[in-house]
Amino acid sequence: MIIRTTKEQILALLKQHGNLTIMDLANQLEITEMAVRRHIQTLERDKLICSDVKKQTMGRPSKVYKLAEYGENLFPKRYKEFSLDILQGLKDAGQEQLIIDILLKRKEDLLKKHKKEHPNESLRERLQNLKCIQDQDGYMPEVENKDGFIHFRELNCPYIEVAKEFPQICHAERGFIQEFIEADIVTLSSMVDGHTCCHYTVKEK
Repeated sequence: MIIRTTKEQILALLKQHGNLTIMDLANQLEITEMAVRRHIQTLERDKLICSDVKKQTMGRPSKVYKLAEYGENLFPKRYKEFSLDILQGLKDAGQEQLIIDILLKRKEDLLKKHKKEHPNESLRERLQNLKCIQDQDGYMPEVENKDGFIHFRELNCPYIEVAKEFPQICHAERGFIQEFIEADIVTLSSMVDGHTCCHYTVKEK
């Protein structure tokens, strides 16, 4: 999504961070809270965002905002309905193993293509190349070193609705990441389970 307007920037920030308050958004955008509220009202009216109440350890609960389903649909998705129809047809025909074989073949093809482009690299270089690959496919990836761990996050999933019905897609995606960077990964969160991102920690073998 090309970010131009303040409303689009708000949507992108909510996609990136999950839940944000009016104050958080005002600080990120460097505009007044009143200006943010005006945009929030429009986005809520258009059903692009929704709000929740976050309890605080001290003081009053604060109102936080997050993307609604319509807002999520503004970000890259890959022919959801068509893919679901094809995969459901295979499943109904008793061809679940064929679905797995197709996904494994796709994973192997991706590994051959991209590993050929980037041989003999360090883990850091492999992670940066993975980030570039996933960014091109709309995953909105992040790499971060924190508390002695390497964290790899994907803030968007182009296949989220399909993956909810066919978790084999997630297994193949995780396999691609692990084999591409040649490292052990641990899954901390997944969007198919309702989290705001797919989050992995990475450890060199």
